[in-house]
Amino acid sequence: MLQLQRRSLFTLYLAYFTDYFSWGAAIAFIAVYISSDHTPFANLFWDPQISLGIAIAAFPVGEVIGSPILGDLSDWIGRKKVLIWGLWGSIASMALCAFSLWLGSFFLFTTCQLLVGFFSGKQAMAQAAIVEIHAGSKGQKLAFLSVLGGAAWISGPFLGGLLMEEPFLSYGGYIWPSLLACGVYVLSLLFTQFFFTDTYQPPHSSISTTKFLRSVGDIFVLTWKEGLFFLFLLNLLGWYLLAVSLSDYLIVKFHLTEKQIGFFNSYLSLCFTLGGVIGTVWILHRWKAKNILFWALLGGSLGLFLLFGADKVAELWTYLAIPAFTEAWIYPAYQTVLSDHTSEKNQGKLFGLIGATNGACQFAASIILAGISSQFSILVAALLFLSSAVVVPLLIRKKIRKRFSLGHPQNRMS
Repeated sequence: MLQLQRRSLFTLYLAYFTDYFSWGAAIAFIAVYISSDHTPFANLFWDPQISLGIAIAAFPVGEVIGSPILGDLSDWIGRKKVLIWGLWGSIASMALCAFSLWLGSFFLFTTCQLLVGFFSGKQAMAQAAIVEIHAGSKGQKLAFLSVLGGAAWISGPFLGGLLMEEPFLSYGGYIWPSLLACGVYVLSLLFTQFFFTDTYQPPHSSISTTKFLRSVGDIFVLTWKEGLFFLFLLNLLGWYLLAVSLSDYLIVKFHLTEKQIGFFNSYLSLCFTLGGVIGTVWILHRWKAKNILFWALLGGSLGLFLLFGADKVAELWTYLAIPAFTEAWIYPAYQTVLSDHTSEKNQGKLFGLIGATNGACQFAASIILAGISSQFSILVAALLFLSSAVVVPLLIRKKIRKRFSLGHPQNRMS
C-alpha cells in the first residue's frame, strides 16, 4: 500500500513539474518569438508590442478558464481520467504551438497559448490528489511543490534557451522548445497511465451540463464565504508583482545588463527552491501551517520594503532572498489551511480556484505594471504582503471561535 502511494505521489509531482517546466522551456520565450530578428511571424495583426501583450495574456486567461473547470470535473468523474485527458490536451496544444511557429501563423500561435493555459488547469486536480494521499503531512507535500516549481523555472528556460541556438535554429527555427515540452508531457502521461492509483471515489450521481455549470458557479460562492481566500489573493498578487517588475526595476534603478538581470532572476528562483526545501523538511514539518502565516507574511513584506529602498547592488542578494524564501512557505501554508477548511468532495473545486487565481494574478500584475513604475510596483507588493499579515491572525482566530461556538471539531466549507 505504501509503495502504491509513493508511486502515485511521484507521478503527481512529475505532472506538476511538467507544466512548470514546459512553461519555462517554451512559453517564457514569447518575447523572443515575436520581437527577435528571427521571428517566424512575418505578418502580425497589430503593433509588435500589442501583439506581445496579447500573446502573453493568452496563457493566464486559459488557466483562469481551465483550472476551475478541470478541477471541478475531477470531483465528478475522478482524478486520473481528468489528468490523462489534460495531458493529452497539453501534448496536442504544444504540438500545435510548434506547428504554428514553423508555419508562421500568429493567430494559431495565440490560440495555442490559450489552449496550453487551459490544460495547465489539470494542476488543480493533481494538487487535490496529492492532499488525498495519506503518506506525509499535507503541509510538507504542498511545500515540496515549491521545490519542484523552482527547479522547473531554472531548468526549463536553460534547456529551452539551448534549443534556440545553432544548430537547432537552422533546422526548424523556434519549434524545438515546444517539441521538448511535448516529450516531457508524453513521459508524464506514461507514468500517469501505469503508476498512478486514484484513491478518490467520485459521487455516483449522474452529471449533466446544467449540474456541472452550477457546480462551477458554486466555486465562487465558496470563495466569497471563505475570507481567508481573499488574503491569499492579496499575497499572490504581491508575489507576481515582484516577478513581473523585477527585470525592469533592475534596469531602471541599477542599470544592469541583460546577463546580470537574467542572473538575478535565476537567483530569485533558486531562493524560492531552497525555501521550498526548508519548508518541506523543517518549517511545515515542525509547525502547523496556520501558525507560520503571520510571521512569514511579515518577513516577506519587510524584504520587499527593503528591496524598494535599496540603493546598492550588493543589497539585492539579501533583499531578494527574503521574499523568495518566505513565499515558498506562505503559498503551501495558505493552501493547507484552505484545504483543511474545505470538505473532501470539494478539494478539486478549491485547487481549481487556486489555479484560476494564479492565472488572474499573473494577468492583473501585468496590467498594473503597465500603469505604474516597476519600483512603485514593488512597494505595492510590500503593502499587499503587509495587509495580508495584519488581517490573517484575526480571521484564523475568528474561525477558531466560530468552531467552538458551533460545537464542531472542524469547521468545513461544503
